[in-house]
Amino acid sequence: MKNDITEAKEKAIVYQVELKKERKKYRSENGWSIDWEAVPDSIMVYALALEKTKEVQGLVGLKDDVPAHAVYIHWMSSAPHNNKIKQGIRTFNNVGEQLFRIAVNKSVELGYEGVVHGFATSLRLLKHYMRRYGAKYLGLLHQYHFFIDEEQAKKLLEENFDGGDET
Repeated sequence: MKNDITEAKEKAIVYQVELKKERKKYRSENGWSIDWEAVPDSIMVYALALEKTKEVQGLVGLKDDVPAHAVYIHWMSSAPHNNKIKQGIRTFNNVGEQLFRIAVNKSVELGYEGVVHGFATSLRLLKHYMRRYGAKYLGLLHQYHFFIDEEQAKKLLEENFDGGDET
């Protein structure tokens, strides 16, 4: 991951945040999009963190959606210090991309060939997912329902995206 302020590159790790009490510090009152402690037990929450400091850069909640043969992205959010829209500046670039990669990797692990689906929070964000990651509009369960198919999932895992991210 590239630090936008110092331009230094840092290694990142992914780990599952299993206990609700561990999620307690990731709350809307601290700048997060949601209170992660309130995420249902059926959702697997993963943290993207810096390898050296273990500082969390983003969180993603995933569910094995067996009927859809896909992973459902319950919610994903950059850490407050990486949210350019809210903060005007971000520390690390492409956190959203890395969160999508976590979801796609989980889909591959579960045998769904990388297929994921979820709901964008706005039309602007939906269009960003479509343009940047090749997401397709689904619109079945929500007005901003999207999915990423096997082909786009493979590209997401193989390509290195440069530039900003809006998640």
